[in-house]
Amino acid sequence: MLKILRESAIERPWFYRTVMGLIAAVFIVSMGWWGFEQNKEDNIITVGNDHVSREEYQRTYQNMSRQYKEFMPGNIPEEQLKEMVVEQLIASRLWTQAAKDMGIMVTPAEMRDAIAALPEFQRNGHFDPDHYRQLLASNRWTPAMFEAAFRADLMREKARMLVRESVAATTDELAGAQAALASQLMPSMPMEQAVSPQERALRVALNQKQQQAVRAYQEALRERAKVSVRRELM
Repeated sequence: MLKILRESAIERPWFYRTVMGLIAAVFIVSMGWWGFEQNKEDNIITVGNDHVSREEYQRTYQNMSRQYKEFMPGNIPEEQLKEMVVEQLIASRLWTQAAKDMGIMVTPAEMRDAIAALPEFQRNGHFDPDHYRQLLASNRWTPAMFEAAFRADLMREKARMLVRESVAATTDELAGAQAALASQLMPSMPMEQAVSPQERALRVALNQKQQQAVRAYQEALRERAKVSVRRELM
């Protein structure tokens, strides 16, 4: 299943981003508020000066398990799912720290537009402020709580985008992507039919290189940060 996801991300990045965006949106709304006050003895993960409590870990685990079952049916071994949750939480803290170091900001207008675009908060195709507040309240969120968490998520995505946009595909990489696409003989999706083979290959080559750049940057962040995991509490 993970192999399929990786291949989809390379071949059809717009589809991958849509699916994962829906998962992220539902995850954010459904996860509940775990608060800022934590018992240090109950922390499972430490990333530099940031901590992840056992409650946050368990809530993330439950939500990720539910989302995988809903969007990608199939059995995932418990230990594998635990590792995925740990890696996600570590990556989240690392990119939050990176965004702050980069001086990344999210303007009120960006926040407003991003939240209004979430289908969970819309009715009849338009953002509904009353529905927004009601849905948050039903999940024990206040608008201020949700917007703080959502702002942090937007900051992390901005940091990743800066890294992605810092790379460009070379001629050799483009040629390699063209050869790979020609050998796969995979049918194009409807939205891709109007795209020329060269443009499609360029998108694949660039997407591959961008993913590699993001992974390398994240690995470098992790090497510099002091990361510890108390697996006995998982």
